[in-house]
Amino acid sequence: MTREDHRIDALIAEVRSGRLSRRDLGRRAAALGLSVPAIRALAGVGAGAVAVAPNLATLAGAAPARQEGKGGTISVAVTGGDPGIGIPILVGGLDNFPGWWAFSRLVSYDDKGTPIPDLADSWTYDDAGTEVTFKLNANAKWHDGEAVTSDDVIFTFDKIKDPATKSNRVSDLKVGGEFVEYKASDPQTVVITTKEPFAPFLFALSQICIIPKHLLESSADLSTDPFNLKPIGSGPFKVVEWEQDQFTRYERFDDYFRTVAAADGLNEVFFEDAQPALAAMEAGEIDITFTPPESQPPYEDNPDFVLHRYVYFTPITLSFNFKHPAFQDVKVRQAIRYAIDKDSLAETVTKGRNTRADNQYSDKGPLDRFNDYSLPKDEFSVEKANALLDEAGWAKGGDGIRAKGDQKMSFPMLTYSGFEEYKNGLEILQQMMGEIGIDTKPEVIDYDALSERWSDPKDDPMTRPLTLEEYPHPYEQDPDVHDELHSSSFPPEANNYNYVKDDEVDRLIEAGRKETDDEKRVAIYKELDARRKEIVVSVPLYLATDGWVFSAKVGGVGDTPSARWFLRSQVYRMFKEG
Repeated sequence: MTREDHRIDALIAEVRSGRLSRRDLGRRAAALGLSVPAIRALAGVGAGAVAVAPNLATLAGAAPARQEGKGGTISVAVTGGDPGIGIPILVGGLDNFPGWWAFSRLVSYDDKGTPIPDLADSWTYDDAGTEVTFKLNANAKWHDGEAVTSDDVIFTFDKIKDPATKSNRVSDLKVGGEFVEYKASDPQTVVITTKEPFAPFLFALSQICIIPKHLLESSADLSTDPFNLKPIGSGPFKVVEWEQDQFTRYERFDDYFRTVAAADGLNEVFFEDAQPALAAMEAGEIDITFTPPESQPPYEDNPDFVLHRYVYFTPITLSFNFKHPAFQDVKVRQAIRYAIDKDSLAETVTKGRNTRADNQYSDKGPLDRFNDYSLPKDEFSVEKANALLDEAGWAKGGDGIRAKGDQKMSFPMLTYSGFEEYKNGLEILQQMMGEIGIDTKPEVIDYDALSERWSDPKDDPMTRPLTLEEYPHPYEQDPDVHDELHSSSFPPEANNYNYVKDDEVDRLIEAGRKETDDEKRVAIYKELDARRKEIVVSVPLYLATDGWVFSAKVGGVGDTPSARWFLRSQVYRMFKEG
């Protein structure tokens, strides 16, 4: 097997896990010379994509008739090809709409990062924080009319645990590397016990769609069961037709146990990439589509459309490899932070949007409440940067480059390929650091090559001292960063590939994981924000901005901070006028 084969296999495994963002998947597929649909097809989570627009005339003819007083049918473009339908513990991930629109989970999250009831009306922790009791909604029904009960929850968990199922949700049922314990106390009560308090577990549960026991308990093989072609869930919409590589059609489920959907139906229409989807949008064939930053200007002040931008949950940062001798000195890290004119950098790379970042998480969206906005913004001062480097013993030589003994301040500065803004960012940072006597050499390498280095504990820190990257990577709706900032998470066991080691950071991360009271947890993460700023774990620079374009005829959305989450968990609010 070649090195390229290993990299493809690694990417396929991550696609199956359901944890890759649209941005990550596109970047890594491109680095391997493959399309997103090709990777999805190899991973078995989708059937590929059409190279041209799907047969929208066929879809329009199949759409349900509009009912008086209801909300019409909304067509949503899915770029990257057909991700497939089927049993949601086997296929898809965060961007797989069938799991969100046709199925339910114990709990969900809204577009502001707040846990909201789904199948469970309520959940309560015991005093130790290791046992959580879920009370299910007594009116929940499957799309075939059968009641949803705790037996379905237990059946779903059992199937995920069973190695023969090969579910992509196994890790969601583990805490501390061990499976949680669970039981059904009565038809409307599920009790889950963890080995230790673990606040992120609630978000993990929100990724598990509950499947119907009465339809699948006799299945010899879930992966080949006919259920996969027309799945029956308990969500606000039911799947009524799937035309492979073309569309999936949904109708409103009138017996939905929560707010009945405003729209009569939804169409999920598959495109290979954003450009043909946008063309279909302009032609009035699509009502909603994803749009990358470079395609957004035509929709900014267009009365026929509404552009809902959203930023990623973690900033684009300049990270330091703490194994490198120069960056073990906090004065050096502080000096580099002073040397960066964030406003200028952000204004340039985001093409005038200036989504500057100063805190640990994005200042819009689900994690913003965990930021401490009372902290001072990072100051730009070449004078202070030079003074700190002087104090640290780094003197400028005749060539203008600083040195201490026989070590010169001449470093590679890395980023991954796939985004022009990152390449531009490296060049701007190179100029800014040159002003204080630091010579950086930009290197753009493909993501998988860099990922291999991150996971290698023997990777030479002298060749990877500085990286421009999205960092760190908490869950989208949960602030936990144990995997990348805790000192017990060094490679190869986990992903603290910058080798951050700080007792106070460790203490706060551990406390944040154990605290299940949201208000107290927010306070802990605000302390972590302050500590990360104090010791300069990394330098947050700006926020990456993507967006979804909606037809002005689509209502019920409002001013959402995260359209991508709105389309997952609150799609029932939308309707279409005219």
